[in-house]
Amino acid sequence: MKTKRHIQHHLFDSNILEQYKTNKNGFFSIVLTFLLILGSQAADFDQQVEELQNSNFGQTILQTILMELQTGDPVVSNLIDMVQGLETTLENEQERDDKRIARITQNCDIDINTLKDQINQNTVNSLTLKSELDSLNPQKVSAVASLERKNNEINDLKAELNYQTHKRETETITYQVILDNLEQALFGVNQVKGYFNSYLDVLVKNRKRFDKPEPSFLQETYSFKYDQSEVDDAEDQGQQFTSFTQVAAKVNKLKHHVHLEGYRAMLEMMSRLAAKAQDEPSQAEVLTRKVLSILKQIENYIQSERIREDQAEALRSGNFDLLQTLLSDQLVQASQDRTYMEGLVESLSTRIQQASNEKFEVDSKIVAKTRELDNRETDCRLKKNEYDTDTANRIKQKRVVAVAVDLISSKLGQLKRKLLAN
Repeated sequence: MKTKRHIQHHLFDSNILEQYKTNKNGFFSIVLTFLLILGSQAADFDQQVEELQNSNFGQTILQTILMELQTGDPVVSNLIDMVQGLETTLENEQERDDKRIARITQNCDIDINTLKDQINQNTVNSLTLKSELDSLNPQKVSAVASLERKNNEINDLKAELNYQTHKRETETITYQVILDNLEQALFGVNQVKGYFNSYLDVLVKNRKRFDKPEPSFLQETYSFKYDQSEVDDAEDQGQQFTSFTQVAAKVNKLKHHVHLEGYRAMLEMMSRLAAKAQDEPSQAEVLTRKVLSILKQIENYIQSERIREDQAEALRSGNFDLLQTLLSDQLVQASQDRTYMEGLVESLSTRIQQASNEKFEVDSKIVAKTRELDNRETDCRLKKNEYDTDTANRIKQKRVVAVAVDLISSKLGQLKRKLLAN
């Protein structure tokens, strides 16, 4: 098979002969032109051979041609077919790579777009979770502060309740002490009254011996009983008083055996009064009745004090019960509020932890997908570069094949001499 350029060379040679026949005068001009063309062709030949020698692929083709030329009488068409077979192989390889790069490009586009979509979606999720955390964290701070205030409120309520309880216990003890003092005082007053009544009975009996019988006034019956053994010796029991001195001694003895808070001075006064009083019957009876009247007033005062203390104690007890109920109710409500707040803090903490974990996972996915995207883009870029490099090499190789075909078809003789000379 001859190439187009080879056919053109033959047509050129035929034109030269035709011009020589028709115009002998221009023959030298034509010869000169022919020589110039031959020189140009010689220069082209050297360039073509050099082009083949400058690449490994071209050197392989030259070696293959040389081996074929050394076999004897080579067939030009076989050489051309052999070289053009290389061109067909290159075209097939290029077609295969074109299809392959098309599939690779399609897969790369799908993978890259998918990864970008995943990154974008995860970025949106991360921003959403961040917004949620930005909202939850202040809520938790506020809830923790409220819980702390509620704990302080509960502690204050407990402290107030304990204080009021202790205060009430102190008041109760004080009331019992006052009540005991009043009981002791009342007991002492009744004892003294008994002494003076006993002395009055003696005075009245003595007076009746000389006077007509007449009803005795100021005769009183006392339900209060006193165990004389606490203050008297056995010989004193059943004793009747015949003088103020005896009464004074008895009263003076009583004040050492009975706790008379606030009334000891009264007994001492009674004792001194009895000790200084004269035992003249008429004066003694008048004085005794006056003392008994004073003692009656004191007894009434003690009993009124007892009533007043009972009323005050009842009022204090009622007020404490109301306050205790109020504080207890407030404590129960505060405890319920604290339970709710603790649940709220725990719920917020759980939600924050979950959101933080989810955000960490999402951010990790973003990092992983971004790295995967970079790797995928790099891989696709390398494959595209590899394809571009292979394509460029094949273009060069096809150029080398075309040059080799031209040399074989039109300059085989020169090529043979060149190759054999080397």
